Amino acid sequence: MKLWIRLLEDNKMIKDKIVQCNNIGCALDLEEVLRDICHSLDLPTPIVLPTHYRNFVNFHNAKFKKDDFVESLDGDILIVEDCKE
Repeated sequence: MKLWIRLLEDNKMIKDKIVQCNNIGCALDLEEVLRDICHSLDLPTPIVLPTHYRNFVNFHNAKFKKDDFVESLDGDILIVEDCKE
């Protein structure tokens, strides 16, 4: 599975990265993958709620707003998207 992570500010992409990872079977898997990716991009890790996981499973993406972070986020929104091959 490939994930595309984008950080947007005013609808402009600030940072992005495509990573290869194992299948995400639960919210904890998504949280673990995000922790590693955000660390490599020097971003705070968002709090993964059940709604985020459901959106990822059903719509193949999850959007994290500034309110989903404990630390301050440089952009407006972090989008995690499953890149279908």
